[in-house]
Formats: sequence, C-alpha cells, structure tokens
Amino acid sequence: MAKVTRRCGCRDDDGRQYGANCPRLKDWRHGTWGFRISAGRDPKTGRRRYLSEAGHRTADDAKEALADAQRALRRGTADFTRTRVGDYLQTWLDQQEGQLKPSTHGNYSRYLRNDVIPALGGKLLKDLQRADVAALVRGLQDDGRGATTVRRIHAVLSSALADAVQDGLLAENVAKGARLPRVDRQRVEVWTPDQAGKFLEAVAEHRLGPLFELAILTGMRRGELVGLRWSDVDLLTRTITVSTQLVMTSSGVVEGTVKTDAGQGRRVPLSERAVSVLMGWRLRQEADAEEWADAYQETGRVFTWEDGRAYRPDYVSKLFRTLTEGKELPPMHFHSLRHLHASLMLASGQDLTVVAKTMGHSTSQITRDLYAHLFEDRARHAVEGAASLLPSRGGVLTDVLTSGDHSDLDGSK
Repeated sequence: MAKVTRRCGCRDDDGRQYGANCPRLKDWRHGTWGFRISAGRDPKTGRRRYLSEAGHRTADDAKEALADAQRALRRGTADFTRTRVGDYLQTWLDQQEGQLKPSTHGNYSRYLRNDVIPALGGKLLKDLQRADVAALVRGLQDDGRGATTVRRIHAVLSSALADAVQDGLLAENVAKGARLPRVDRQRVEVWTPDQAGKFLEAVAEHRLGPLFELAILTGMRRGELVGLRWSDVDLLTRTITVSTQLVMTSSGVVEGTVKTDAGQGRRVPLSERAVSVLMGWRLRQEADAEEWADAYQETGRVFTWEDGRAYRPDYVSKLFRTLTEGKELPPMHFHSLRHLHASLMLASGQDLTVVAKTMGHSTSQITRDLYAHLFEDRARHAVEGAASLLPSRGGVLTDVLTSGDHSDLDGSK
C-alpha cells in the first residue's frame, strides 16, 4: 500500500544523500514529506514509471497529494511530464495561431503572457487549484484592471484549461465557476445631430473628412473603412458589401475577416449623401493617381494616402482624437461614430431588426442592450403621442397643467 515518507537533502561524508535514513529526521521539523507510487508501464517505451512528489511540510499535506495522484491515475489524467502552467499555455497559444483571427490571437497572447503566466506559470498544471484562479482574479482587480478586462482574461484561461481537460491533462476545469466582477452596463453617449454637423463642418477640408463622414453615414467599423475596396462598393445600387477589414496585431497591420459572422458579407445601404461623398473622394483619388504616375501604389482600397498606400487603423483613431480637440465637443472615440449612426437610425424611427442587420450585430438583442436608453426615449414620445390623440379630460388638475398656472397646487388661491 502506498504511503508517505519523510526525507531530507543531507549527505554523508562520501557525498551521498541520506534520504530517509538521515539521523536528524528524529527532529520532526527536519526534512519534508512526500511519496512515490508505481504507475504501470509507459505504453510507448514499456518502461516502468512512477509518480513522485516531495516538499510537503506535513504528513497530512503529503497524504492529500498522494490521494490526488491516485485519483489522477484511476481517471487516466496523471501528468508524467510534470508540465507547468506556463509551458502548457504557451503551447496552447501556439496551437491557436491560424485558428483565430489575428487580432483575437494577439489579445489572447497579451493576456496570457502579461497577466496569467506571470501569476500562475510556475505551478504544475496538475496542481492548479480553484484558489489559484481566484487569487489571479483578485490580483487583477487590485491592480485596477476593469471588470470587462478581468472577465476576458479569465475567459482565455478557462478556454485553455477546457482544452486541457479534453486532452486528458486535467480532471476538471478549475477556472470554471470562478467569481468574476460584475460589468455594469455603460450608457452609450454620442453627439447630437447638431454636434455631429459641427464636427463635419470642421473637417470638411481635411483629406480624411470623407472617411469620418462615411463612418457616421454607414456605421462601419474603423478596420472596415480603412480596409474597404472599390470592388466592394456599388454606387449604382447604392450598397457596400463588407468583406474585409484591416486590424492591428503585434506583428503589424494585417487583412482579416470582419469581426463577427453576422458582420461578414453584410450589405450596407448608402444614402444619396453617402454616394456623393464616395463619388467626390473617387475623383480626388484619381487625381492623386495621375499626379503620382508610376510611383502610385494601386491597392484597390477606397481610402488611401496620396500615393495609394492604405491607412493604418491606429492612425485614423489618433487623427480623429486630434481633430476633435478644442472643438467644444463632448469627447468621443472613433468607434463612437458607429454608435452615432445607430442612434440616428433609431431616432428616425427605423425598426430594430433593420438597425441590427445594418450594424452587423449577431442578434437584435445586442442592439437593444447597447441603445436601451434610446428605446426609453422613443417609448416616452410614443405614450405622449398616444395621449395627445385622446380628448382632454376636465378637472382642476388637468386645467392647471395645460394652462401652466400652478397657483392652485400650492394653496395660494
């Protein structure tokens, strides 16, 4: 029957370790507890293999670890390679390359290498506990990381550990069920139509003024706009087919598919104003190509530098921030122009499902959650409109409210 033993690292005069025969082991504080159990033969080499572990301060700790090892043997999840969390996560991350969009893989890499591996990487994969994951979450919160970021980091770790369970390296996903910080739903704040008009007037003469205007008129994402090709623009039918985007990764700018399946290949209708913007931009781009002649780089992109090179997504965001400074406008990110487009459509009375499809949301519920306050405003206008259709009801309160004379309510008359 397997049992735990106490050993130490002391050596005799010939340099050999005493092991369990050290005379100092009579002192219960000397040495550490551990175990070694037979685990059958390696199916590849035929050699007998063992599971062993040392370094426990008490016999009870070692017995608990022994019981865990025996359970792992019965379940077939014993780790004979003594894989550490950091090594496993790096291998898992490498396997995801090509399976994920470049931007997604970049985010996974950043979360694992900057946050998870420094905290948990040194632990043996088989020894990872729920308490370790809970400590990681608390540490991220103590460092001031936002609730959304903490949840994303946890989700990546949980996904990796789920694959470890699937591959038989773990008996269970210890990240599953962790207590995570609540994400408070943020109210989407956008410019008013007057403020949006003021911005467009201010950038009317700037080279990328048309890009910002098209962002407001279509709700397309930053990467979709800078990645847009003329082959995806049909001015006759007044539509844009969103088929690609440019994204920032750790290795630079790459072309990828659209963020969501619902957004991939979606057809964005163009207003007459949007068509006019694109026609004006095309004339300007053709003039650029003529001026640069052989030095012009034909990329097929809609929005390009004078020499035909595509814009970097981060450049557009930085430029937007620069152009809005000192304009007496509420601060907004470039992505907020997308929200502005949606709010304008909803305010004009467009159906929710139409807005969701145009924006490329996978479900209309996402649209409803993002712009819940706009639906509240519409509902308020709707009930006021319904009430206005009814004949007025007599009475002191009704007469006072409609006349604007509130003197009866404070008893002054």
